[in-house]
Amino acid sequence: MRLARLVAVLLAALLAPALHAQSAEDRFARDAAQHSRDLRDLYSLRGIESPKMRDATVADIAQYLTVQRIDASPGYPNGSAVLFYAEHDGQLNIYLIGREGLLASSSRKVAADDLELAATEFRLDLDVDGIARSRAPKWRGDPELMEPAAPARRAPRRKKDPTEALSALLLPDEIRPALQQVRHLVVVANGVIGSNPFAMLPLDRDTALIDRMSVSVSPGLFDLDQMIPPWRMEAAFRNALIVGDPEVPASPEWQVPRLPGAEKEARLLAERTNVPALLGAEATKQAVLGRINSASTLYFAAHGVSNPKEPLTGGFLMLSGPDPKSAFLTAGEVQNRRLQAGLAVLSACQSGIGMNHDGGVIGLARSFQKAGVPRVVMSLWSVDDQATLYLMQRFHEHAIREVPAEALRLAMLDTREIHPDPALWAAFTLFGTPR
Repeated sequence: MRLARLVAVLLAALLAPALHAQSAEDRFARDAAQHSRDLRDLYSLRGIESPKMRDATVADIAQYLTVQRIDASPGYPNGSAVLFYAEHDGQLNIYLIGREGLLASSSRKVAADDLELAATEFRLDLDVDGIARSRAPKWRGDPELMEPAAPARRAPRRKKDPTEALSALLLPDEIRPALQQVRHLVVVANGVIGSNPFAMLPLDRDTALIDRMSVSVSPGLFDLDQMIPPWRMEAAFRNALIVGDPEVPASPEWQVPRLPGAEKEARLLAERTNVPALLGAEATKQAVLGRINSASTLYFAAHGVSNPKEPLTGGFLMLSGPDPKSAFLTAGEVQNRRLQAGLAVLSACQSGIGMNHDGGVIGLARSFQKAGVPRVVMSLWSVDDQATLYLMQRFHEHAIREVPAEALRLAMLDTREIHPDPALWAAFTLFGTPR
């Protein structure tokens, strides 16, 4: 009898990891199916027909990372992994998937308000809104037209360090050890989670994610297997559309400071690539639209605005023109075009934020992606003019030798050496995949 019990205990111990992995994979399948439904709803809100999406499994994601497509799309580099977040009904499930399959998972009760509170306190601690006050366009109209609705409940401020508090939610202990071997991380998350600067989150006491890996944000699990053109390195900039510090028309609704660093940024890129830039008064919406469809790279060093209530009409790039209506390029206008560019760089304030939705963020960055651009460099808050000038110089230098996700990581590390404050270098992320 004792021998039988001992055998039963040993079998249970041996089978427990497999059973746990199976239950986590089952959870993933359910969460992936909900993710597909959320994406279809997001497409509906954008007024765009939803592509066909199959419900992905862990094995599907592992295969996407492993198999070289036969349509000439680039494969994923070694060390790539997907970090998928599913948050609903007070439950936060996290899955880390690599070429070997499910590397780690976490499932815990986390209220949506607690996620939003942690992200808000994190931003307050970085003082990114201080940068916004000094550098971003200032809205003079009704504040309710631009500000998101307040969370339903506000908990007391946390005593824990805001970065540690956010990291504990987004990178729990079950996930962090498996991240040590990752070199290219693709985050798939909804708006609240995906709008955080993952690159600066700590991996351990001495290193942040950016020290070990590139980080990009994918529009969804469906997009992981999409056909995209290979990155053309230096050749990608030979037919670039470069826009710098447009002369924004006067408006009673907006007070808009000039961006001398953005103009210099565009001039330097134009000199390096031998491509003329649209600067100041020349950077009209009409001139931009005349070249945007055929350009190989889109580069906007300009003011950008997000609007969480009206993301398609109230989110836009500020260009030149006789009046705001004929000068501002909206997210809705962008998403309906058919663009050929392999990269869009939105070196502008708030280009990566907008309306939070269970399927992601509705805003400028996703508009360029829906128009056909597979890689979009976007900002998560209003950026500093001079620090961004240096970061973007370094980004171009790295992008002629590396894929944009890795080029952005290296540029951010370079900028961190000069500007240690994360508020000055951590705003940018790549919307796409490391291909």
